[in-house]
Amino acid sequence: MNMLKERRNYDNQLLPYDFHNYFTMGKVPAYMVVHDLIKLKIKDGTYPVSEFLPTEPELEKIYKVSRTTIRTAMEILKDEGLVEIRQGRGTIVLDSRAIQSLNKVTSVTECLRNRGFDVRTKSMYIDIIYATERLGKELNQPIGTPIARIQRIQLINEKPIAIIKDYLPYALVPNIEQFTNKFNGLYEFLEQQYHLEIESADDKIFAKSADFAESEMLAVLPGTALLCIQRICYKGAQPILSDDVCILGDQYELSISSRGRNK
Repeated sequence: MNMLKERRNYDNQLLPYDFHNYFTMGKVPAYMVVHDLIKLKIKDGTYPVSEFLPTEPELEKIYKVSRTTIRTAMEILKDEGLVEIRQGRGTIVLDSRAIQSLNKVTSVTECLRNRGFDVRTKSMYIDIIYATERLGKELNQPIGTPIARIQRIQLINEKPIAIIKDYLPYALVPNIEQFTNKFNGLYEFLEQQYHLEIESADDKIFAKSADFAESEMLAVLPGTALLCIQRICYKGAQPILSDDVCILGDQYELSISSRGRNK
C-alpha cells in the first residue's frame, strides 16, 4: 500500500525511477504502472493537450511492455477523460480541466467528481455570524439574522484548487456546526441531512488575481488567475444559500448554452 501511495503521488512526483520492478515482482499490474506514468506526463505537460501520444509501437519500446498492456492503459485513460482514441490516427491528449455546465445547478465538488478527480475538503470551519446588509438582501433575511457560515478549501488529488465560503440561514440548518469536516459536497449534504433541495441558482462570474492570503491557501503565487463564482441558490422562490467560490483559473471552465437572440 505504501508503494501504491508513493507511486500515485503525482504532485510530489515520487514515482520510482525503475518502475519495471513493480510489475515484474507482481506487486502492481503492468498496465496500471504504464497508465500512471503516462497520466503523470499528461499532467506535467510532457504530453501536451491536443497533441498525439507516441504510437503504440513507440510506447511499447518506451515502457518495455506488450501491445495489449499499452492498449489496456489507453482504455483506462480514455475512460478517465484524459485521452481520445482516434481510429487509424492515434491517441490524442484531451483538456482534463473540469468543465461545469451552467445549464443545470451543480456544485464545484460534484463537477470535479464527475470528471474523475479525487475530491476532499481541507480545513473546514463552520461558525455562526449575523446577517449584514448584503447577506440579508441575498438571503431575504432581516439584518442580524443568525447565518451559518461554512469556510473550506477543496483539494483535488491532494492539491488545493478552490476556496469556498457558503452562507445559509441558521434556522434552515440547525446544529450544522456539529458536522464540521464530515462532508465534502455541500449540496448533497443539504439534501440528505436537511432535505433542502436546490432548484435554481443565479450566478455572477468574474476573474481576479489571487491576493497574498488566497495564494497561500491555494499554494500558488500572488497574482495567479482565479475564476470566481458568486451564486444565490433557491428553493422555489426563496433564497436558501449564498456561495462565494474562488477556483484556480487554469483548472476549471464554465460552459453555457444559449438559445435565441436578445436584441
